[in-house]
Order: sequence, then C-alpha cells, then structure tokens
Amino acid sequence: MKKYISNLLLLLLIFGILFCQRNVTEEIRMAIELFWQKVFPSLFPFFLLSPFFIQYGFFDLIKKTLGPIAKKIFLISENSAYLFFMSIISGFPSSATNAKILYEEGYINKDEAFHTLLFSHFSNPIFIFSMISNKPLLILSAHYFSNIMIGILLRFHKTNHKNEKMKKKNEKTFFDIFTSSIKNSMENLLFILGVIVFFFMINGILDFPITHLLLELSQGLSYANHLSIGMREIACLEAFLLSFGGFSVHIQTYGILSDWHLSYFPYFCIRIFHGILAASIVFFLF
Repeated sequence: MKKYISNLLLLLLIFGILFCQRNVTEEIRMAIELFWQKVFPSLFPFFLLSPFFIQYGFFDLIKKTLGPIAKKIFLISENSAYLFFMSIISGFPSSATNAKILYEEGYINKDEAFHTLLFSHFSNPIFIFSMISNKPLLILSAHYFSNIMIGILLRFHKTNHKNEKMKKKNEKTFFDIFTSSIKNSMENLLFILGVIVFFFMINGILDFPITHLLLELSQGLSYANHLSIGMREIACLEAFLLSFGGFSVHIQTYGILSDWHLSYFPYFCIRIFHGILAASIVFFLF
C-alpha cells in the first residue's frame, strides 16, 4: 500500500512540474538566490570552523567556564555545554553537525547529544536580523528564552551521560583539519541547498498559504511579513515559524543525524511546543 501511495505522489509531482513549469522554474531560481545570499554566508563559517574549535582548545574553554553553569541549569554534562552554547552562535542545522562531531570524537554519546539538541534549536542571529524587520530583537529574545525554558523542563528527563566509547584525542595537522572541514562543509551545504530547492519547488506547484508558511523557513518568514494582519500577529507568527523551523529545516536536521537511527518524533513535537511558547512570549511582550 505504501508503495502505491509513493508512486502516486511521485506521478503527481511529475505532472505538477510539467503543468507548473514556469512557477517551478521561478521558485528554483529564488531558492538558489536565497541560499547564495542568506543561507551560505551565515552557515559556511561555522561549518568550516567547528572542527578547529574542538581540536584547538575552544571546546575545553567552554567546558571549563560555561560547562558548570549549563550542568547546574539543565543537568547535562559539561561536554554537552559546548553543543548548547555553540548552537546559540551557529544556529540550525549547524547544531546537528556539532552534535555529530562531538559524538564522533567521543565527547558525548548519542542519547545525551540528542537530548541536548532538543533545547539547542537556535536560529543563527545573523539569519534572524537579516530576515525579520518587525521587532527582531523581541523575536530573537523569545526564541532563545523559550528554548532555555524547554531545557529547564527537560532537566527532569533522565539521560545517560556515560560515553559509549571515549576515543583517544586525534592529533591532526592543520592541513588535514582544513581539507576535511572544507569537504564536509560543502557536502552539508549542498544537501541543505537541495532540500531548500525541493520545498521551493513544491510551493511552486501547490501555491497554498499554509505550504508557503510551513515548508521552507525563509520563504515562510517572507510570506508572513506580507500578510494583511496586524504587526503583533505577524510578529507572533514569525516567532512560531522561527522556533518550529519549517519542514525544510527538519529534513536537514534529520538528514544529518539519519545514521543515528533515533526516533525523530520527540524533536518534532518539542519544536511545535517551542513555536507556541515563543509566539506566546511575543504576544504578551509586544
């Protein structure tokens, strides 16, 4: 049955591309332009530098200075504190990439990495201020504070902090780190570009308000800003979209962590709660 449904959806997609070719072509052009102007500049530096941060002592600095604070507030290990604080700076889906690097280097296990990601779903500050013109500081504050509230609530969830296997520190040369970082960064960014283009293409076929809002985050924020509703309502909607992330961001995050074979459902549900919480904060403080 699933096979027939998949084939039917694939046929509908093909017919949609054929009959809406002009819209699809325009949406693909817009997706590539958005990626080149907004997404690539905000993500590439952090994708590139993350391995250097871990290899050259920045990880240890965060662990020693901010690790005890995060441990006391969220009941996570000091190693996971790096993931939380770097996610604030780098944003999603870099947070998933950082979680994977920390796991592969043996600093945290999958269970704790995924647990920390549940409240480390932060949007890049550069992205927020470039995409939101209506009360960006308020929306950023609500987005961050609601994540922290989720982290405090999740401190009552028991998490296994024991590493599965602590690896020996891998001493790599600067050139080795640089070349592998470039390669991994471009692979991740090309994957993100493909996901963004796909969802823009779907919007070119369907052209429904709900799909424009929820499928791709950048497009959803732009669409929300032009709705004929009050500024307060627009700000609340943007706060929800930013914290939910859009299906494009979820596919990107899931793709990065797909080989972990963990249930993604809790992460998705918490993102909905995160969106509602952030929107509520904006509503009361606007």
